[in-house]
Amino acid sequence: MGLKMLGQNKLMLCLISYMVGYFSGTVNNKAVTFFNSNTPKGEGGEHDGGVITTIVEDDNKNKKKTNGLILPFERTELKVYLEKGKKMTDTYTYFHHYMRLFGAEQPDSPKDFETLPLLHIWPIYFEAYHNHWQRHRGKEVVFMEIGVQSGGKIPLLRDYFGKGLTYVGVDINKSTKKFESADWIHIEIGSSDDPEFLAKLREKYPKVDLFLDDGGHTMNQQRVAMKEMLPHIQPDGVYMCEDLSTSWSEKFSGSKFKDSRDSEFLEKTMVGLVHRSMDWLQAGWIPGKVMWEDNMESEEMRNFFGPNESWWLEFHRTVRHIHYYNQLVVYEKGYREPVFPVKTIGDKIPYKDSGEHAKVDWGPILDRVSNYTNSEWFEK
Repeated sequence: MGLKMLGQNKLMLCLISYMVGYFSGTVNNKAVTFFNSNTPKGEGGEHDGGVITTIVEDDNKNKKKTNGLILPFERTELKVYLEKGKKMTDTYTYFHHYMRLFGAEQPDSPKDFETLPLLHIWPIYFEAYHNHWQRHRGKEVVFMEIGVQSGGKIPLLRDYFGKGLTYVGVDINKSTKKFESADWIHIEIGSSDDPEFLAKLREKYPKVDLFLDDGGHTMNQQRVAMKEMLPHIQPDGVYMCEDLSTSWSEKFSGSKFKDSRDSEFLEKTMVGLVHRSMDWLQAGWIPGKVMWEDNMESEEMRNFFGPNESWWLEFHRTVRHIHYYNQLVVYEKGYREPVFPVKTIGDKIPYKDSGEHAKVDWGPILDRVSNYTNSEWFEK
């Protein structure tokens, strides 16, 4: 493991991280993440290779430790998290850790924990969960989920987000009301393809930070839920829809062996709606001008999308990013920055060939840049 000259304190942290196995991040006011070689002993005994300890240090050298955290979009060492089949990941998150501890086929999972609600899930979602939910940990957060099933996500989410979590579960099965036994858990009975029911949800829960559609997975359910609920999510919130594979399943009104080249697929499936939403996000380029077009309310733009896509403008104004994972789409809401090009000071080469030029001496340039930026990569 290579160590950079980061100063005495940072060098010591790097040496410690080398001994425990993994290091990431920086020091002052930022998280430094370690992967320990063993988790602590608990009721389930010794669990090899799982706990994640984050040390946060402020300007006054005060340190705080938290567990279960790596930086969003960060890669880890390739790691086995499920023993059966030696299932591995290089984005080992809290959610992998949870399955490592409580997986039904794990040899050392607790055998006397029958009260734990069962979770049935695709682990390929875990990376997306952590990438887009991590910034809400330790805060007051309202999480709304369509599809409660056996309630398996409830303890997982509570442990991940902390005591500030309010969980709102939506299901058609009245038996899920059994989970409404704490003041931070609310279970609502209804279908996600019923606009009137969803309107009542919006009225009852005016603040929703995170929304996860893991419900019935039919095309109508997924498409109606997104149209009715995505605009309702908080301005800095996240909307997720998973199990997108049903767009190709006839059982869920999907279309097998079709894709975005087919007009019916675009108009009727959830994956088709995701493709359309990509155009809504980039609507400023559709007029074909070199520069971004801000006049989204023009008659020309309204006619272009038509009445069947009447909510495109609301989407365009409020959705900041679209992230597409295998079987899962993420809509990150937030401030839409103005779209414009900028230039730096400095020398310019003409767009056309202007002949030979003197070779660039990069040393003085990089030294001067780092003097301004205070970059940690270059010695002062």
